[in-house]
Amino acid sequence: MSPQELGALPSLNDEDLHLFGTIVQHFSFIDLNLRRALEIFHLAKRLPENAARWYPDIRDAELTVVLTEIVKGLDAKVEPIEESLTWLEAISRCRAFRNLVGHFAAKRYPNADVYVFASKSDRDAKRVMGANLSNHHVHIAIAGRSEFFEMAKGLGDSQAWLAAKIPKWDDQYLKSKS
Repeated sequence: MSPQELGALPSLNDEDLHLFGTIVQHFSFIDLNLRRALEIFHLAKRLPENAARWYPDIRDAELTVVLTEIVKGLDAKVEPIEESLTWLEAISRCRAFRNLVGHFAAKRYPNADVYVFASKSDRDAKRVMGANLSNHHVHIAIAGRSEFFEMAKGLGDSQAWLAAKIPKWDDQYLKSKS
């Protein structure tokens, strides 16, 4: 896509902006609660050794990885492990989409129900494509709008699940130790 074509794409409408804000806010609360969960398991001395070294400076992208590892080691008699792993996997799958709406410039594509995301970040390009961007190039991603609407609803459900788990884990792993 040429710079002229990218510049000529239609802007996002109010519904798109509302959707992107919803996704970012859901993930803000998800990340907050993932960090709260890791704090609980840190205080309960249940963080995996590799995560304990980096705690509390674990990268956002690693939060579900660490919590998944913890959940796998919990007692199945008190923790619905498979259910928790399913929720954590759903959260993990959505992170790349959240990164698109949070870190990439977005436009609509004419006569198609898709978003066009663009970035000039070499770090993003290396992470996704394994190489730096060439001069005068941008990293482009195209994704269907309907996927984002579905994801926003799922993120709301994931956020609610995780928010409800925090006091349960706190009671189970910290208060019972007091």
